[in-house]
Amino acid sequence: MSPLGRRAVLGGYLVAAIVLVAPTPAKSAAPSDPATAVAVAPPVPVAPSPEPVEPSEEPLTQPPPATNYAAVMVDAARAAVPKGVTYGISVLDLRTGQLAVAGVEQFYSASLSKLMLVVDMLDRDVELTPTVRTLIDRALGPSDDDAMNSLWVRFDGPEAMSRVAATLGMVATEASDDPSQWGEVKVSPAGYTRLYHHILTEMSPDDRDIIVSALSAAPPVAADGFTQYFGLLGGPLDAYAKQGWMYYGNKLYLHSAGVVGHFVVGLMSSQTPSAGVARANLSSIAAAMSTVVDQGTK
Repeated sequence: MSPLGRRAVLGGYLVAAIVLVAPTPAKSAAPSDPATAVAVAPPVPVAPSPEPVEPSEEPLTQPPPATNYAAVMVDAARAAVPKGVTYGISVLDLRTGQLAVAGVEQFYSASLSKLMLVVDMLDRDVELTPTVRTLIDRALGPSDDDAMNSLWVRFDGPEAMSRVAATLGMVATEASDDPSQWGEVKVSPAGYTRLYHHILTEMSPDDRDIIVSALSAAPPVAADGFTQYFGLLGGPLDAYAKQGWMYYGNKLYLHSAGVVGHFVVGLMSSQTPSAGVARANLSSIAAAMSTVVDQGTK
C-alpha cells in the first residue's frame, strides 16, 4: 500500500483517499556540554589612544658640577703659606676661564716688568734685529738686568708699562713713580695672569714662541748670581716662568709667575730678606699645588 493513500470502491465509484503525513516537528538541539562549552565574552569598549607626549629635552639626571681647579689650587697654596709671609696668589684655568685670587693685590714687580716690556715690543712690531733678539733672550732667561736696561731705554720702557696694562686690562698694574726704576713697577697676581693669557691665546704663534722659548731656557742661576730655581721652578711642577727678586728696605720681593699645564699661576710675595728662607717659602707654596695640578690635567 502506498504510504500516501488507499484506493476504495464506494457506490461503484473509485474513490481515492489521500492521507497527508505531517512532517516530523523539529526538535531543539541539546545544549552543549557545560564542560566543553565556549563562553563568548561581552564586547569591551576601547578608549581612544591618548595624544603622544613629546619626549622631554631635560636630562633625567643633572651631571655633577665641574671642579673649579683654579680655586682648589689657590686654597691649597694659601694653606701652605708660612707665617710672616705677605703673599698674593692667582690661578687662571685656560680651559675654563676660571680665575681664583687670594692675598695682597699689589707688589713691586722686580724683574716681572721685563716680560711686560717684551710683550709691548712684540705687540708693536718693533724690528727684531739679532741684537734685539739676544737682549730679549737675556732679559727673560737669565734675567739679565743689563739687557733690560738697554731694552728699557731703546723701547720706551716707562710708557710701555702703562700701555700694555691699559691695552690688556691688567688690574692693579701701574708704572713706577721714578721712570728709571723698572723694578718698582706695580703689578698684581690677577693682572699678571692676564698678561700670560694674552701671550698664550692672543699673540701670534711666532711672537709667543719667542717668549716661551726664552722663559723655558732660564738657567738655575741668574746673570747676577741669584738662584732662580724657586717657586714654580723649584719643585715637582713642569713649568716655565718669569722669576723676580728685589731687595727693598728690609724686605725681599720674591715672585714666580708662569705656566703649569693649562694653568697660569702667579705667586708674589714680600718676605724676610734671607734669600734662602724666602726661596724655600715660595717653593713650599708652589709644591702644595702640585697634587691639584695633576688632578686638573687628567
